[in-house]
Amino acid sequence: MDQQTFLMAYAVVLFLSCVFTARARIQSPMFDTFISKEPHGGSRKVLTTMGKECKFPFRQGGRIHHHCITVLSSKPWCSLTHNFDRDRKWGFCAPDKTQPNVFVHASRRIPNPCQVNPCQNGGSCMLIPHRHSFECSCPESFSGRLCEQKKCYETVHLRYYDTGESWGRIHLRNVEQCTCVAGEIKCERVRYTTCRSNPCQNEGTCRMITATGKEVCNCRRAYSGLYCSFEPETECYNSKGRAYRGLVNTTVSGAHCLPWDSDLLYDELHVGTMASSPNKGLGEHAYCRNPDGDKKPWCYTLNDGAISWEYCDVPSCVMPLWENLPAEKSKVFRRASSRRMTLPAARKRNPSKSSKKPVCGKKHKKRLSIARGRILGGTSSLPGTHPWMAAIYTEQEDFCAGTLISSCWVLSAAHCFFRNPLMSQIRVVLGQHHFNATGLNTRTFGVERYIFPRKFSVFNPTLHDIVLVKLKKQNGRCVRRTPFIRPICLPDKNMTFPDEYCCTISGWGHKNEKAESYSSLQEAGVRLVSHSTCRKPEVYGNHVTADMICAGLNGCSDACQGDSGGPLACAKDDVSFLYGIISWGDGCGRSGKPGVYTRVGNYIDWINSVIKRKPKAS
Repeated sequence: MDQQTFLMAYAVVLFLSCVFTARARIQSPMFDTFISKEPHGGSRKVLTTMGKECKFPFRQGGRIHHHCITVLSSKPWCSLTHNFDRDRKWGFCAPDKTQPNVFVHASRRIPNPCQVNPCQNGGSCMLIPHRHSFECSCPESFSGRLCEQKKCYETVHLRYYDTGESWGRIHLRNVEQCTCVAGEIKCERVRYTTCRSNPCQNEGTCRMITATGKEVCNCRRAYSGLYCSFEPETECYNSKGRAYRGLVNTTVSGAHCLPWDSDLLYDELHVGTMASSPNKGLGEHAYCRNPDGDKKPWCYTLNDGAISWEYCDVPSCVMPLWENLPAEKSKVFRRASSRRMTLPAARKRNPSKSSKKPVCGKKHKKRLSIARGRILGGTSSLPGTHPWMAAIYTEQEDFCAGTLISSCWVLSAAHCFFRNPLMSQIRVVLGQHHFNATGLNTRTFGVERYIFPRKFSVFNPTLHDIVLVKLKKQNGRCVRRTPFIRPICLPDKNMTFPDEYCCTISGWGHKNEKAESYSSLQEAGVRLVSHSTCRKPEVYGNHVTADMICAGLNGCSDACQGDSGGPLACAKDDVSFLYGIISWGDGCGRSGKPGVYTRVGNYIDWINSVIKRKPKAS
């Protein structure tokens, strides 16, 4: 297969992959691995058939790959940069002539190279799937294939430099050029001149090294870093932490932050895509910051091989009042606070302003945009991007998705409940990002009841494929809104989005047709298909009724992935509405067969009558 054929196949996949299977989870193209076997593991160079070097790790579809992959092709390929999503530069991987048996069958029993940890200096060994090899995850102070190389820590810049790296600094009022040699810093004084402009922050002074043209900063007391932007003595954050410039670089789960200028970040809030990055505290570092006005500092991380984010393990400078009170007074205040009493100094909210803020359909925005460029195989979503997603599990090992529409109610597909599972056998997880994994951001509920529309029949489950699931209250209430759990908006009865409008689907679907496990939450864009097109004889004919919506003939941002019962969310003025419910389709990836969704707007009166909610005024 030549490159032109590959690109044609790539386009065909984008065009055809947006259809769904009835009941079965929606799947993405298959990802396999290819890498030459290495006698001692580690990161050997892999070349393409054109003699260019593969760049590992590289980002594709929001996931991070450490080896060549295959996508609907028997010939493995790799990215020529660390970010295929952004640069689209690739090549076919060349076989390793020194290791003729380059393909390693997944079922072959081979020794585990991590059984005896080959990584030095506290490095951890990670087995590379489908490959008789490994990679070392090194501590920050070491590098190399086996973490055998000691880095140099520069106290002026508060960062490590690898062996062979050079940098300039001002140390004890001397301008120096330094190099890391075998873990030791070697410096010499150099000539300098004044800088044409001053990049140094917080009133730092600048000098330019004559030989290299590099600008170096001399920082005032209490400031450090390459450009005097760090405040190393800061141990907490004020307000929401927008001005936090401390050195915490781990999250609440213990994960390490990615550098804000990392090549692995694309369309996220990072140095390469955000204006006024220095003003928001971003730069060539991996410290926690709050550039988007979130509730506290956070950072990007790698989680299960995909780009993610978390809040950071840094305390607030302002402690709750009762923590500074004597024990007896503290108890009184806690009881008072439970009755919703406020302090005299507390500011009263402006009811006119708060009432204008939508209470549904708003999501976390840790990416610059939703509709990114086409990415083959779907895209891993970020936590909080789809806070209305519900994961529905039963003891029969059935799994479907659903959508939170109010504090106690979830909408899903009726065919997910056609076996009539007992209430005690069902659990609903909200705030879930990884399949069947709970954590600080998740909440698990039992089910009080589920209700079908009167016209639904198990003998024709594609008709009226919608069900209301009522959550069982905990301590007198159901869902408490958090940044990771909040309802989507329901559409008005007459709300319509035009044909070809780009909407979003999300779910935990399989990554390939033969997969037995689910993925982290994925997202994809699909375009709405006209009713007349979907009812053509060669598409679905009269199987598509007025209670259904079709979407997915033409790719809009990503290939389709998801689960039955999940949402087709369409956004208007930055607010998401539940326009459809993933229902059925003819196979997966078949030509001219879009996905079919239950049209939620046609059931608004029924939904409101069940949950006893007054309908919106048109």
